[in-house]
Order: sequence, then structure tokens, then C-alpha cells
Amino acid sequence: MRGALLVAVALACAAVVAFVWLRRNGPEAGPKAPATSQITPTATSAPAASPLPATPRPAARPPPELDRAALASPQTTVETELRLLEAGEQDLFRETFLPSLQPKVTAETFAACRKRVRQVPVRPDWEVAESGESAGHRVVRVSMFGKSMTGFHEVDGRWLADSLWCVPVGLP
Repeated sequence: MRGALLVAVALACAAVVAFVWLRRNGPEAGPKAPATSQITPTATSAPAASPLPATPRPAARPPPELDRAALASPQTTVETELRLLEAGEQDLFRETFLPSLQPKVTAETFAACRKRVRQVPVRPDWEVAESGESAGHRVVRVSMFGKSMTGFHEVDGRWLADSLWCVPVGLP
């Protein structure tokens, strides 16, 4: 009776060791199938189930976000927009606009903006900028190219543009 108990304990210990070894090394550490297998799968054969649960894959990295300091004032927002245009950062550039305008920052409009700011100097006239309020937040309106005014709205501590000021006339 005592011998049978020892055998049972030894088998249980062996099973635990095998389980830990498989958990640590994974199923790929076991015997490998030959490179040229003579077995051909049929349409009715099911894939072999893995004895271990699949390890979760890391989640996709979220898109980068702009630092709040990059949008701390209307002036820094314009500087940030110009830097992002030069760097080709369309997704980050999109974040510099009001949420209602962000879908309009397409690849086409981004390319048009990049082209325009390379051809025409961007000189916002901050000396004659108009300050006001709209929808419960502060707004500063400034002429970007000497003609139309662009509003920069303070939303949750960030200054966001209300128009695609860099798009040449005739594009959305």
C-alpha cells in the first residue's frame, strides 16, 4: 500500500514538472515535425488544439498625441502647425483644429497646405488680432495671409483653429 502511494506521488510530481516546463518553454519546445511531412491535411481535418492558452498580444499603440504645451496659445498653435506641416505629421496636424473640422484634414488638404506654406510666407498679424468669446470659450481671430481671419478657440486649455487657414482658395 505504501509503495502504491509513493508511485502516485511520484507521478503527480512528474505531471507538475511537465506542466511547469511546458508553461515556461511553450509547445514549440517539444518535438518538431520534420520539415518535409508526408501527411497532407484533408478538408475535414481540424487544426490541432494547443495545450496552452494563447498569450495575449500587446494592444496596438495608440496614435501619438500633441503635448498641451504645443497648443498653449494661438501663437504656439500656429508654430506647431507649421512645424507639423514641415515634418509631414498629418495626424498630429489634424489635432490642432476644432473637432468639427478635423475630418476635413484629408491627405489632399494636408498636401495642399504643405505646398502653400512653402510658397507663401505665413505671417499672422498678431498686433491687430481680435479677442472675443464664442460658445463659452475665448477666441482670438487673426489674419494669416493678410485676408481672411482665422479663429483660435481655447478649448480645455488648448487653442484650436476653426478653419483650414493654409488651404489655397478653391479647396475645401
